[in-house]
Amino acid sequence: MDVQLKIVKTNSDKELVINIRKEVFIEGLNIPEHLEIDSNEESAIYILAQVDGKSVGTARWRETDEGTKLERFAVLNEYRSCGIGTKMTKFIINKLKDSKLIYLNAQSSAIPFYEKLGFKPIGPRFREVDIEHQKMIFPKNN
Repeated sequence: MDVQLKIVKTNSDKELVINIRKEVFIEGLNIPEHLEIDSNEESAIYILAQVDGKSVGTARWRETDEGTKLERFAVLNEYRSCGIGTKMTKFIINKLKDSKLIYLNAQSSAIPFYEKLGFKPIGPRFREVDIEHQKMIFPKNN
């Protein structure tokens, strides 16, 4: 499967990102739209994953007081387990190689996925939008 990744720069690509997130989070996980589409929309940098011209995945990152936070990873259901999430994560980490700290809050079901990519759990698990999460950091020695 040939996956193309790009940083989102146009409003039309941003609309594709929002559509993927609506399908995965709002419809798929029943997350309220006002929580999914948040106040960080304009300050975050987004990527878009495409297969044969179809937009199938997205993720974003943004700077926080702690470091660079990766978030909103979403892949359409029929494209999961095809390596798209891995490619998106590696693409972002490569873009952020000079960041002081890279971290994310993984849904508990995704912890093994992020561990395979080198992330390490830190601190206790917690609930966010009624889903158990784990903060994970990407060690600089990777």
